[in-house]
Order: sequence, then structure tokens, then C-alpha cells
Amino acid sequence: MPQDKRHQGDDLVALGLARLEAGDRDGALEHFRDVLTRTPGDPDALHGMACAARAAGRPDLAIGLAGKAIAALPAAHFHITLGRALHEQGHLEEARAALSVATLREPRDPRAHAALAGVLEAQGARAEAEVSLRRAVALRPRDPAPMLELAQLRTRGGDRPGGIALTRQAVALAPDRVESLDALAALLAGAGQAEEAEPVYRDILRLRPADPAAWANHGAALFGLNRHDAARAALEHAARLAPEVAETQNNLGLVLMALGHLPEAHAALAAARALRPEDSRIAVNAATVLADLSRTGEAEDLCRAVLARADAGADLDAARARFNLGTLLLARGAGAEGWRCLEARSRLIPITDDRGGNIPDWDGSAIESGAVLLRAEQGLGDTIQFLRYLPQAARRARLVLDIPESLHRLVRTMPDPDGTLWPRCRLLAPGAPPPPDIVARCGLISLPDRLGMPDVPAFSPYLLPTMARARQAAGVVRVGLCWAGNPSYRFDRRRSVSPAMLAPLGEVAGVSFVSLQHDDSGEGGAAGLPFALERPAQGDLLATARTIAGLDLVITVDTATAHLAGAMGRPVWLLNRFGGDWRWSAYFDLSTPSPWGNRGSRWYPSLHQFRQMRPDPPAHAWDEPVARMRDALARWRDGLR
Repeated sequence: MPQDKRHQGDDLVALGLARLEAGDRDGALEHFRDVLTRTPGDPDALHGMACAARAAGRPDLAIGLAGKAIAALPAAHFHITLGRALHEQGHLEEARAALSVATLREPRDPRAHAALAGVLEAQGARAEAEVSLRRAVALRPRDPAPMLELAQLRTRGGDRPGGIALTRQAVALAPDRVESLDALAALLAGAGQAEEAEPVYRDILRLRPADPAAWANHGAALFGLNRHDAARAALEHAARLAPEVAETQNNLGLVLMALGHLPEAHAALAAARALRPEDSRIAVNAATVLADLSRTGEAEDLCRAVLARADAGADLDAARARFNLGTLLLARGAGAEGWRCLEARSRLIPITDDRGGNIPDWDGSAIESGAVLLRAEQGLGDTIQFLRYLPQAARRARLVLDIPESLHRLVRTMPDPDGTLWPRCRLLAPGAPPPPDIVARCGLISLPDRLGMPDVPAFSPYLLPTMARARQAAGVVRVGLCWAGNPSYRFDRRRSVSPAMLAPLGEVAGVSFVSLQHDDSGEGGAAGLPFALERPAQGDLLATARTIAGLDLVITVDTATAHLAGAMGRPVWLLNRFGGDWRWSAYFDLSTPSPWGNRGSRWYPSLHQFRQMRPDPPAHAWDEPVARMRDALARWRDGLR
């Protein structure tokens, strides 16, 4: 070919490749066809067609086109395209051969080494793959692309810290390269380093302010940090930019649910389900908001539908569906099936230590030799609630009780009327390994199922039951207040109360309030309360119990304080959110009317609820139950005088 025509052909091929690089695949294909019409068999045009075929998802066609190009001109970069196409078709050995030729023909081309690394990793030769990628990095040390590939290789090999460090290096080489920032943010989020991931997502948003995915990712990161209001704003903006993205609608629904906007949360999750009707994760989230809206029948049907799917045997979404189904069943009194379904929590609750990990589960049968390791699994409230089953468990086996140290002194106050509990139950020291006589293990919450006790056992006070209330000055009623739970709990905004919302209680004369908070949790902290608050000395749960024993009444949200006062048999009023936790459902109400709030609880007969009766907006959701509580408190005060 004459030199001027050769240059002309080169320019035409370059134009086609530029179109391909810009994402105009069809235009590139048409362009290369035109070049081949003018100069049949042109190797560069054939190679361009092979690149376009790969971009179109047709590696099979690319293999043939790249082969023809190589037959005419065995250029190294033609072998790279052939090797990548063979890799995509699953022909690993042939791909490795083609890419090895490329590295031999042009050993200074980092693309050849990087492509060869991908094949080597697919063949299980991870160490050789890393060597190839390090060659690519050495050949182009200022290029973030091979550095990022090396980081991803290290991460896939289990070295997440190494992957993060290399990705940071890639970001440092090109701080405004979105691909590197995306990779870094995902790695940090996956490593649980949410605080570090969030500003990276913010950087991506700065570079792509009109990108709905950038807004959605930033919103998800903010949600992970419990920054719900900011997360809502970001996700709503993402949904406006791209309303047909199921993941955005799903995350928006979760944020709205956490904020207490239940009808809006249901609408977002319904939209997500319509976009991805077979997605089990979205379906379980939708069932959760239905339960919170007290549409429990629909929620149960949705959970059962998830479990009925053929692929639902092993995934975590099925475990979530089974656990949620368990809470729905318990809430309506189907205890036997409900407790069994609750066992799915073993796949959902993170294990913070593996002590006893190889010990078999206890089935509840009598054990004559050895002991059962009985472990607290969740919060202090759950532990207190299920301690009531200890005497029954101790009749079947000797027990080693593994519970938080803050409960150790308190649990020793449990009565032992028939002398079978404490001779057969001992406490495990904090951090100590299970003793050698352990032959089985069981979670405290599993006891109703393992002991065959599907319904609530008869109640008598079982923590600090004999301590009498200290006499107070005439006319003074002492009321303990606990208005907030653990703020790290994702849905704490729904159960906790802003102190300012309790202002009506201060209108009741003759009442002295005592703080049962262990910190200033809650919006505004204690400073938001418009009345004086006594602060007793803090300590472990026994110290709190002794404070409660000196009170006339405890007012609390759904926290360990409710369980503690209830287990002591002390009067306790629970402010409970609409569609609240299963254990406070109407099924567990006492049959006798309550002179105070809603009916008392079979879990704790001295506990009376003041429920939200409607899914009102969060700003007003507590107005009505607090007003009822204020009036009840005035009547309670009069009854004590």
C-alpha cells in the first residue's frame, strides 16, 4: 500500500476507535465496515471490528476478527484483543497463550501484562497474576488503572487492608478519577469503615453532581452512619433524577421507616417491589414496614412468599424472612411456630467472639453429665426478659451463664425457692473460655422453644424482688424517666422520645422526676426537659435496680429499663410506638382493663402501655400518648396521697 494511503487508513481506523472510546459502538462498527469496503483485509480495521464486537458483548465474533487481523499483521496489541476475547469465552489456556505472545512481542506494554493477570487469576494462579500486575504497575507507575487492578486482585484474595492501601495510592495518582474513588468507597464500606467511606462518596458527588447513582450511593452511606435526615435528602434527590431504580427506592423506604414516616416508607418500598418483584431483600423490607403499619396479615403473607421461593433455602434474605415471620407469629399467639422461626436469628446476628463455636446446640433434653453454656445474644432488655426461664432450664441441666458483666450482680438476686437454680447455675467470668464440662450450648432466647414453653410462663418478680421502696416525704411522688435507647440502633428514632415531648408530664404537680438514663441519649439530651431531674449515682444494673426500687413509678420507652422494672414487679409505664415490638402486642395484654394506659402485659403484669394509636408523622406521633400519660399520672399521684 502506498505510504499516503497507509497514513490515510491509519487516520480512518483511529477515528473509528475514537468513536468506540466515546461509547458510539454502532457508529464505530459502521465506520470499520466502511474502511474494510475501501481496503479489504486491512488488519487495523479488522482489529477495530474485533474491539467493537467485544464492546457489543460478542467475544465469539471478536475471536475470529482478531485472528484474521493477526494473520495479516501479528501485532502485539492484536494478540491482547484476541486473548481478552478468548478469556471472555472461557478459553483460558488459549487466552493465556495469546497474551503470553503479546508480552513477548511487546514486553513494555502494561495492557498485555494486566490482561494476562486476569487469565492467571481465573486459572487459580493468583501469585503469578500479582507478578504480572506488578509489572504493569512498574511500566506505568503514574497510571492509576493497573494499580487499581492490583488492589482489586489483593482484595479478592482476602487482603482487604492491602487492597484499600493500593486503592488509596490509585486515588492519589488521579484524585478526580471516579473509577478509583468508587472502588475506594466500596472497599471502605465493605470493611465497616463507614466514616471514612462517606467523604469519598461526597467527592464522587462533587465530580458528578447530576449523576443519580452518586446521590444514591452517598445517601446509602449516610444511612449507614445513622444520619437519617441527610440520607433522606440525598436519596429523594436520586429518586427524582432516576425514579425507576429499585435500589434507590428500597434505601429511601428504609430511611423513611427509620425516621418514622411509615406511609411514605411503604410507598417507596412498594415502588421498589414493582421494579424488582422477585427481589427477596426488597420483599422482606416491604414486609417489615407492613408490620410496622399493623398490616400484619399482609406482612406474614409476604414473608411466607419469600420462603416459598425455590432459591430461598440458604440465603440471608430467607433467614430475615423467617425471623420476621417468627415475630409476626409470636405477636398473634402462634408461639410454637413463632419460636422455631426465631431461630433464624443465628444467621443474622453478628458473632463478636467464637467462644464455644464448636459446641453442639442443646435440644432441651435432660443432661446428666456436663453443663449447658447459656448465652446472651442481643441487648440487655432481651437478656432480662429471658432470664425468667433459668429455673426451668436448671431443672434439666447444669448451666453456665454467659451474660454481660453489668448484669452479674443483678442476676444473683434471682430467687431460688426450691433450691434448684443456684446449685446448678454458675456465671462465666468476662472473657473467660467455656469451662471443660460444657457439652451443649443455647441462646437465652431459644429457651421457650427448647423447653417446650410456647406461651408466657406464670409471672412472679424475679430480679431484686424483695427490696422494699424507701419511704418518701409526704405528698412527694418519685417517677423515674428513661426517654431514649441506644442511638446506634438504626431505628432508634422511632422508639426514643425527644425530651421536649415529655414536657406535659411536668405539668403534674407533686411529682419529682429521677433520671434512669445512663447518658444524655436522645435529641437534645436531658437539657431538653423543661423540669428538674434528679440524677442518681450510676453503676451496673443492680445499682439501677436499687434506684428503681426507691421509685413510685417508672416511665420509659422500649429499653432495658422497661424489662428491669417489670422483672422487679415495679409499676412501669411504657411509651410504645405504633406497630411496636412483638412482645408488646395486644396478644400479650392482660384480660383485665387497665386504669392507666392500655391493658397490662402478661410478660410483666405491673407494666402498662401508652401506645401510639396511629402512624402519625414523627413530629406529632407522641402528642396523644403523652397527653394520656399526663392525665394518668395526675390520677396516679392522687391515688398515692
